[in-house]
Amino acid sequence: MIVVMEGPSAAGKTTWCRANCPDLLAENASENSDAPDLYGDPQEVALFWVEFNAKQWQAALQIEKEKGIAVCDGDPLHLYFSWSLWKARALASNLFDAELPLYRQAIAHGRIGFAGLVLWREAPLEELRRRARSDSTRRRRRHELYLSMNPGMKAWFAIREQVLPGSVREWSEQFRIEDARQAKASPHRNDVTAFDRVIEGVSRG
Repeated sequence: MIVVMEGPSAAGKTTWCRANCPDLLAENASENSDAPDLYGDPQEVALFWVEFNAKQWQAALQIEKEKGIAVCDGDPLHLYFSWSLWKARALASNLFDAELPLYRQAIAHGRIGFAGLVLWREAPLEELRRRARSDSTRRRRRHELYLSMNPGMKAWFAIREQVLPGSVREWSEQFRIEDARQAKASPHRNDVTAFDRVIEGVSRG
């Protein structure tokens, strides 16, 4: 079983993961990662992040193999990011268009897949801003940009839940990672048809 912790920037995903399941964690990039600029060449940016997220997914698979469950701080199937930026009018569609066939191919080849469970953690906008200001461990130079993505991200994961019922849930404060240990991996982990249905759904929106 692979569990993904998701939500807006500064929702507390990383803090919770490191405090509650550090031995199960396949971490995502920090904002200080040596990545190409978001506004650079779309093909270069797409190639970098699809490869990065494929490595995160493979790390999660290895943890799952060894321990029965793995946790990802952010969804390695990260196409929602460029889509949400586009829908927020913060970025043209070029990056999404470049990433779409790369993620589809990665799913078909088993390099990335659908996690069995996505837990969405919400917080009020001003609380997210307060947390970002008080966080001395990370640079959040694009925090307002990332907050603008929140409606798009929620819409994306709502469509995913429609396509794969039961795969996206609200993150309850009472949740413990042990609660997910008995769950089975998604039978749609590398289901390209499910991926196409998600894309069809978000495209209608």
